[in-house]
Amino acid sequence: MNNISRKGVEVKAIFALVLPSIFLGLASNFSRNIFLGVMLLLILGAVIGLSAPTIVSTWLILILTVLGISALTLGYVAIDFYGKALLLVSFPLETYLTSQIKECIFRWQIFKKNQSSAYRYLKHYDQNVKLQTTYNAEKLYKKIKKILTEKNYLPLWCDFTIIDWEHDQQFAQFNLEDHDEILRQIATVLKKSRLVDKNLYYLGNGQFLIISNTIAPGTLMVLNDELKAELKRLQYKEYQPAFKMATQHITEKDLLEYPDFKAILKRLKRKLETDLVVEYLKGVEV
Repeated sequence: MNNISRKGVEVKAIFALVLPSIFLGLASNFSRNIFLGVMLLLILGAVIGLSAPTIVSTWLILILTVLGISALTLGYVAIDFYGKALLLVSFPLETYLTSQIKECIFRWQIFKKNQSSAYRYLKHYDQNVKLQTTYNAEKLYKKIKKILTEKNYLPLWCDFTIIDWEHDQQFAQFNLEDHDEILRQIATVLKKSRLVDKNLYYLGNGQFLIISNTIAPGTLMVLNDELKAELKRLQYKEYQPAFKMATQHITEKDLLEYPDFKAILKRLKRKLETDLVVEYLKGVEV
């Protein structure tokens, strides 16, 4: 709900609260019967406005207003013009204002609910790369852990492969829009290389995760080599991003070492750092 809507609710709320005081103050200048009539009409208007659906309250306003005008104008009633006017407008005005407040509160509740749903959606799904996020990967890991434990008599396993775009944060500081476009290109490459039984996630900070279920080690090696070749050919304008990859194989026996998703993710990141050191040492030896 925007600022204008909030201001509208505040104004209507003020009028709904102040109006009875004004009307009762004016009615006190008339006879006791008029005062009681105005008070009852205000109470009735507030109750109907807050409890009845908007369309019902609208029809009640029209019907009762017509009946009131007919009763006060067509017949002989010993009430002056101002007293009649006060009786006629008390119910419809109070009913309208309270019904509007109720409707605004209802819309505000819907807005907050939608806002909460949008927040959860953004938390679970990255809009830029169109991939699920760490939250969903954690949920999947719990399912994998449960399956590997319950079906330990079967030859089941999972492979977790992390792909890290090196220096993505430094690149993002100076080229944010280009950074997002490169992430989208990386995601496209990963989606094309993914098998049906693979799950792909974006972890943030230029890191992607592939979870493969019971794929033969030789097949996984071929797929990873093909993926490395595809990523190596990736280029955006004059810039060619560099990548690191690491894979961790998990069976039911490994669950004690990796009790949760954070543990396996920590292991993968450590392997990324280890591979980088090994590559550096190889370069020094040459």
